[in-house]
Amino acid sequence: MRIQELLFERVNYVTVNRRLNPKLWENDQLKPEIKNTLIKIAEKFQEFIGIDLDVVDFTITGSNANYTWTDFSDIDLHIIVKGMPDEKERELYNAKKSLWSEEHNITIKGLPVECYVQGEKEKHHSTGVYSIVADQWIEKPKKVKPRINDAAIKIKKDSIMHDIEIALLSKNPTKLRSVKDKITKMRKAGLQKAGEWSTENVIFKLLRNVGIIDKLTQEIRDLEDEELSLETAQVLQ
Repeated sequence: MRIQELLFERVNYVTVNRRLNPKLWENDQLKPEIKNTLIKIAEKFQEFIGIDLDVVDFTITGSNANYTWTDFSDIDLHIIVKGMPDEKERELYNAKKSLWSEEHNITIKGLPVECYVQGEKEKHHSTGVYSIVADQWIEKPKKVKPRINDAAIKIKKDSIMHDIEIALLSKNPTKLRSVKDKITKMRKAGLQKAGEWSTENVIFKLLRNVGIIDKLTQEIRDLEDEELSLETAQVLQ
């Protein structure tokens, strides 16, 4: 089965559930043990960043703060800092996030936890945002099925999947990194343009949910390790 077929065999990209994820929520509030665990994770991630942060809140966003959660959905945990990060701060936060993800595999009730640093003044694109510190909704989600442009998704998805397949077959770390960077930039542009259910972000969700993003990352690591390894030592004459 080709990757394009796998993508839509395994995932229905829009699911509107009757209730929030019961693993995390009860009566539209985070369960106390979930809240306490998320605070511990956020504080540990804050410590991992290695600089003093002017933290104003911890929030949970994304599908698991909405009615569109699936069994594949991450828990998006945001550390909210005062103001707007500058370019150097954003580079540091992104680098630390990547390192954290490589070194940790933290789950709650089987759901992966993704940590981010977000400026208080940065625009957020989720339709559900919950303050963990205040234990209340900042933006409460609604049971509304988002508008999805199926035709646009198919066209863009086919193009990206072709690039991914070529890169994977090439066994070339540079090509693989280029495709992964392209997907990241695509998602960012989609979020800025049309929010959580933009064509670009829906495609990213599909790729992530079937493990293709992880596959790209692992393939890059394996090839880099192979390039840096020396299996047969040369014998000095």
